[in-house]
Amino acid sequence: MVFLIGGFSQNLFSYAENVHGTYLSDDERKDFVNITNKFDEKFKPIGFEELLQGNENILTAPDSILGDQQEDAETSIFGRQKNYIYKNKSNGTIILMSVSKRLGAHHEQWQHSIYYSNARYNSPDNDLKAYYADIYPPINAYHYSFEKLGYSVSCILVSNSSYDSGANTLAEFVKQVDIFLQGNV
Repeated sequence: MVFLIGGFSQNLFSYAENVHGTYLSDDERKDFVNITNKFDEKFKPIGFEELLQGNENILTAPDSILGDQQEDAETSIFGRQKNYIYKNKSNGTIILMSVSKRLGAHHEQWQHSIYYSNARYNSPDNDLKAYYADIYPPINAYHYSFEKLGYSVSCILVSNSSYDSGANTLAEFVKQVDIFLQGNV
């Protein structure tokens, strides 16, 4: 009887920890694998080719952020995140996209947006000219991230500094991701 109660309480406490911790349940993991398989097979954004083709591309995080969970790749952030790299040959843009399964309560919300424009932030001819230097690469970069339908999505567009439509291109890409999520989750 003691073993039965002990086993039940251990299961109950570990489930509670899982819900509030940093790990996916088996069902959440299956859902994540299902949606990433759909991305692999069906998400074909207009003008872009995905080059990883299922290969892993994970940038590890400092132990001070993830701690011990990095030890278990299947259940940690590495097991609930999938990354994609898209290239557009016609305009020379690259989009890095990361999709991860949201832990805890699901929220539909915008998370982040930021950009870097070489013309604005590395120019000898404007009010920020004190920060100009030849060492900085002539690029533009745009970042959007949001949460929707239980997933967090982060997209970064990088382009040559001569391409000045990056914000519009990334916004259109994110719309395609949003439509895809709505139709596949």
